[in-house]
Amino acid sequence: MATEIVGVTLSFITLIILIVNYFKTRHTERMALINSGRTAKIFDSNDTESNKSLKTGLFLLSVGLGLLAGMVIDNILDTEPAGVFVCILIFGGFSLIYYHNYVERKGRASRIEEDDIV
Repeated sequence: MATEIVGVTLSFITLIILIVNYFKTRHTERMALINSGRTAKIFDSNDTESNKSLKTGLFLLSVGLGLLAGMVIDNILDTEPAGVFVCILIFGGFSLIYYHNYVERKGRASRIEEDDIV
């Protein structure tokens, strides 16, 4: 009985410490930026809303395909279901790599167009 209480209590204490440490560090970094005369624009994300939607959509689609492929492989080979999770991770990783390459190509193309205009 006491071990469950200790485990839950320590989990919440750890969570609270991590949250406080995150905000304290963020505040310290921003104060250092203000003292040096810089702005906090470096914390702004460069992703547009469409890129976030594309990334999430690709990832969820690939997780579904990984689940499907893992279940098919599991049924064909009659193995343990650990292969399903491996397929999900592999397909999810491939989708994030594809997204990164797509955004890089798109950024390179827009920079080339800007150079042509100037």
